[in-house]
Amino acid sequence: MSFVVYNPTSGPTAEKMGMAPRIENLQNSVLGVIDNGKTNSDTVLNRIVSNLAERYSLEDVVTVKKHSASHAIKDDAARMLAQKCDFVLAGIGD
Repeated sequence: MSFVVYNPTSGPTAEKMGMAPRIENLQNSVLGVIDNGKTNSDTVLNRIVSNLAERYSLEDVVTVKKHSASHAIKDDAARMLAQKCDFVLAGIGD
């Protein structure tokens, strides 16, 4: 019998990241929405989107629905949101 042992003591590999700059005006912007798929998350997010669209005359809304609340969105979806959207709303929790 043999065992494979992994050494978990190596340093972190993630790059240091900062927050994105805050946009000054939402008027006529493109909103990205990440729906985590939890029960009623679409209901809550749709209400928020409706309110934002009415208040700021959003140009477009791009929605991505996660496969599962416990997983991140896929890399290609994240890149698409970053390219197309001025700001992103993610949610919603329990």
